[in-house]
Amino acid sequence: MFKTTILAAAMVALSAMTVQAHVGLSYPCARYHPAAGCPAPPAGQSIDYDINAPIGTKDTINMPICKHTVPYSKRSTFKAGQTIQTKYSVGAAHGGGHCQWALSYDNGKSWVVIKTLIRDCLKNAQGTYTAPVQIPANAPSGKATFMWLWNNAIGNRELYSNCADIEIQGKNGGQIKGVAPLIANYGKGSPTIGEFPLASQPDGSELFNKRKAVTITVKAK
Repeated sequence: MFKTTILAAAMVALSAMTVQAHVGLSYPCARYHPAAGCPAPPAGQSIDYDINAPIGTKDTINMPICKHTVPYSKRSTFKAGQTIQTKYSVGAAHGGGHCQWALSYDNGKSWVVIKTLIRDCLKNAQGTYTAPVQIPANAPSGKATFMWLWNNAIGNRELYSNCADIEIQGKNGGQIKGVAPLIANYGKGSPTIGEFPLASQPDGSELFNKRKAVTITVKAK
């Protein structure tokens, strides 16, 4: 009994340590997040105790975009035009960097960026970080995937990504127009954003200006 108690305590401590490494989306609940209040993973999937880890570097792809491809069966509901106060658990902010937030209505086959924050995302963040992200006022109703992407400013050239499964209450059918996300520092052949700890250093922001225009159409029911 005593050994079991020690083992359980050690597992809890290890889980807390892994969750705090680097940065991860905690609200809306990222897929399989271990935090209390988040849904249980779908059948056949497991809690992600390394939720804050990067999905790849400029040389390797470790996990798919979103980290996990099977959506939650339970979704958070938001209204079109509503601002979500997104939250993040921060272990190491790596000098901040660039963040993008995007929506998909087809489980990640196509994305449209709804917010971009250059350089200042997560800057000086410690422990927790919040960022307001508005759902477009013209967003159609339906099940959607809410994605967060982060390219860090300092350290290994990495890409971070988490996705939350949400339900949007908007108009019946319609379109969202914008740009596709920039997927950088994610395996060989992807665009590379170098380190930019100083304001005078190139930060790859010109790559964001070259993102392709996209239109996502949701059919009326």
